[in-house]
Amino acid sequence: MTLARLCGSLLKKYRHGLFAVLTITGLVAPAKAATLTVYAAMGYGARLAHAFSQATGIRVNLVHLSTGPLLARVQAEAARPQWDVLWFDGNLAMREFAHRRILACGWRPAVDYLPQGRALLPPDRCYYPVGVTLAGVVLVNERRLPQKAWPRRWSDLLDRSLRDKVGMDNPAISGPTYPFVAGMMQHLGTAGGKRYFSRLKANGLRVFPRNSATLRALQYGQIDVAVVQSSAALGMAARHPGLRVLAPSPSILLPSDIAIGAGVHGPKLRAARRFVQYVLSPAGQKILLTDKATADSNYEPLLARVHPPAVLAPVAGVHALVLDPAKWGPMEPAIVNWFTAHVTG
Repeated sequence: MTLARLCGSLLKKYRHGLFAVLTITGLVAPAKAATLTVYAAMGYGARLAHAFSQATGIRVNLVHLSTGPLLARVQAEAARPQWDVLWFDGNLAMREFAHRRILACGWRPAVDYLPQGRALLPPDRCYYPVGVTLAGVVLVNERRLPQKAWPRRWSDLLDRSLRDKVGMDNPAISGPTYPFVAGMMQHLGTAGGKRYFSRLKANGLRVFPRNSATLRALQYGQIDVAVVQSSAALGMAARHPGLRVLAPSPSILLPSDIAIGAGVHGPKLRAARRFVQYVLSPAGQKILLTDKATADSNYEPLLARVHPPAVLAPVAGVHALVLDPAKWGPMEPAIVNWFTAHVTG
C-alpha cells in the first residue's frame, strides 16, 4: 500500500477524532453558530441583544420596528418566516399567531413568575409574558386645561368642554391601540363601544398615526388631552413638566410577550430559548427597566424579586381590565376596519 493510500485510509478511519483534536487545538476553525434573528418592537431591544451576545457568544440580528409595521411584516412572511424570536406589546396578536401555528409551543422558561405573570402565561406555552403596561391612559396638559376639566372617567372625554381637544392613536397603525379599542368594547359591549368612539368622533376626536405623533400634537398645543399607552405617557410626563398622567377606570392591561418561531429547530432553537430565558432573567430585566433612552422601560415586571420603576406611581393600583385574547384577537380586522370607516375617516 502506498503512503498516500495509507494516510487516506487512516484519515477516513479516524476523521472524527482528528477533527475534534484539530478543532480544540485551533488548527481547524469550528463551524460558526447560526445568527439568531429577533423581530422586536421594544426600544430597549438593541441594548438587550448586545448584552445577550456578550454573555453567551450568540450573535443576534435585531430587526427593530414599531408594533404596527412589525405585525404587518410577520403577516407578510407567514408562509416563510424570516425571524426566530418575536417580541412586542400585545397578546391578542400573539394568540392569533399561535392559532395559525407559526409559534413554537409547549416549552416554559425556568423563571419565577408572580401570580399575574402565571395568569398571563397561556396554557399551550406558545408565548411568554415579559411585563405589562396599560393600553390607554390619559395625558393632560395642565397649563392649557384647568383641573376641574381633567377627564378622570372615560365618559369625561365626551364633554363639550373637550371638543376638538382630544387625540389618540390609529389602531390600524399603532399596535398597542387596538387592545385599547377592544378593551372599551369589552367594558361597554361591542355596540356600546362603537357608540362611544362614534361620540368621540362627533366631539372632535383627532386620530394620529402613533404615540409619537399624538404626543407631539399635545406638546405643541394641537390637543390638550392625549390617550396613549401608559409607558409613552409616563415617559413624556417625566421629560416635560406640566403634563399629568391620569388612569381612568377600567384601564386595559397590555402584556409584552416574547415567542419563538415554529420553524426554529436544533441549535438555533436552543439559542432562541436562551434568549427568552435571558430576557426574563434578573440581568435581562435590569437592562429592560433601566434603559433611560426609551419609554418602554416604564412597565410593571411580572417576575419575583424584580422591582417596578418609581415612575409607575401615577398608575399604581389602577383597576385593570384583562382582555380575552382568544376572543378579541380574531376580531381585530373587523373592528379596525370599522374604526377606520367610522372614526378615522
